[in-house]
Amino acid sequence: MDWPLVGVALLAIKVIGDATVTAWAWGSGIFTILFSVAAFAAALRFFRFRRPPLWDQTPPVTILKPLKGLDRELYENLRSFCTLDYPRYQLLFTLASPDDAALAVLSRLRAEFPQLDMETVVSKNRIGANPKINNASNAAPFIKHDLLLISDSDIRVQRDFLTRMVAPLRDPAVGLVTAFYQATTPRGAWARLEALSVNTQFLPQAIVAVVFGLRFAMGAAMVVRREAFERTGGFQTMSEHLADDYILGEGVKAAGYRVEIADCVVESLPDNGGPLEHVRHQVRWARTIRICSPSGYCGTALLHGFSWLTLKLALFGPDPVTVTLALTALAAKGLSTMAISRSCLGNRQNHASLLLLPWSEWVSFAAWLCGFQAAHVIWRGEVFSVQPQGRLLAAGTAIAVAGPVAVP
Repeated sequence: MDWPLVGVALLAIKVIGDATVTAWAWGSGIFTILFSVAAFAAALRFFRFRRPPLWDQTPPVTILKPLKGLDRELYENLRSFCTLDYPRYQLLFTLASPDDAALAVLSRLRAEFPQLDMETVVSKNRIGANPKINNASNAAPFIKHDLLLISDSDIRVQRDFLTRMVAPLRDPAVGLVTAFYQATTPRGAWARLEALSVNTQFLPQAIVAVVFGLRFAMGAAMVVRREAFERTGGFQTMSEHLADDYILGEGVKAAGYRVEIADCVVESLPDNGGPLEHVRHQVRWARTIRICSPSGYCGTALLHGFSWLTLKLALFGPDPVTVTLALTALAAKGLSTMAISRSCLGNRQNHASLLLLPWSEWVSFAAWLCGFQAAHVIWRGEVFSVQPQGRLLAAGTAIAVAGPVAVP
């Protein structure tokens, strides 16, 4: 967290004065309340009143899972991809080191599901700065099918996931299909805060954006036509950017295809990484969003209504209207999150985490302020410099040239 930047912002707010800050805080508080209601309505429209037909075909799919280390419940996450109700798919797991602890999990899965077309690829080869895409790119020579699904290691899915993901591809104009994700079963305070950042901030905003016609790729799960993928520049282009999923989605649209959203929601299991990791993730996330959509990022200032209102209270003292709006904004966001989860998403979120919502709002607000300074990000222990258009430079890291090896 860039605390000097946060301090300068607070000082500037104090200098602006009570009247201006109060007007802004009240306006953002009202907007936050209205947006919470709109998010619930948008979720109902997308998940309850939108029933796209499934495809009567089941084209084969290659599922690519880049791995590093033992994510929480990694075995259960990966196993959910081994029990899909889909006739034919290939599983490719990629790792950068032969000493990676995830190999033991893959050996267990291979023994449990010998009938599956499953392969593990190990290579330290690097084609760019993005560590996840470097890892995934090593599977390129082993991809068998014309539909490629890329999914993060902390994702868990339902049995009908792949059927619903490929359904929009019945339209040949669709080049990429992605899915919303929600955070479930957090353990520990910091994992609960991580889950809140997904469920109360990212997910409602993403649902509203999609209902209003915006289309973008989300890295939790993306299935792309191989032809469209290659026309974007594939792994090489993605490896040069921080927001690799956004770059892929924009590249698919630039190639003349549409991006669509599947009517399924995958689960992300946040780990209890501690306060420093949580804050770093929030700042990296904020800077990624700002790089992808600068104007939209500035517009999200209005969605921090609770933080603006409590900031006004802290700097200029209490008044009945501000206190009422702050409590109403917090309640609206919490109730909207709970309603979306129960009505549209299978009620798999941990609603007790909402008790930490005030703290989550403040961490998110501080990360939003820090998002305007995009000098560097910390990703899985590595420091990266962020260049214009979101290009990544890994500090002092040479690119290896070793070839990929499939592990039997």
